[in-house]
Amino acid sequence: MPTLTIQTAPTPAGELPEMPIEPSWIKEGNPIARGTILTQSEDKKVSSGLWSCEPGKFEWTFSWDEFVHILEGEVDITEEGTDNTLTLRPGDMAHFPIRMKTHWHVKQAVRKFFVIRTAEPFEL
Repeated sequence: MPTLTIQTAPTPAGELPEMPIEPSWIKEGNPIARGTILTQSEDKKVSSGLWSCEPGKFEWTFSWDEFVHILEGEVDITEEGTDNTLTLRPGDMAHFPIRMKTHWHVKQAVRKFFVIRTAEPFEL
């Protein structure tokens, strides 16, 4: 049986490593995205980390279940094929199910904490 341990990670200071948005998904502006994985389960199917993005508009299809907590900024997110737009600001939390297609309008640079659950081990 594997040894159970508690993982910890310091909050990174400064800019995060680049984690670019698929260029064909960008619709307006220059939404430069950065992010890092901070902790992972032993099987690498549950990961947590930080992500930031500069203002712009893009689409995003979730390849995993994702839970977010907005730390800074403001973003409007619209579910594909609906008029359902959600505005997320500091302190807000949300869940995005796997395969959901969304349209993001980052109005003020965003920084979020996330937890993702993937079907396969997640390697960055």
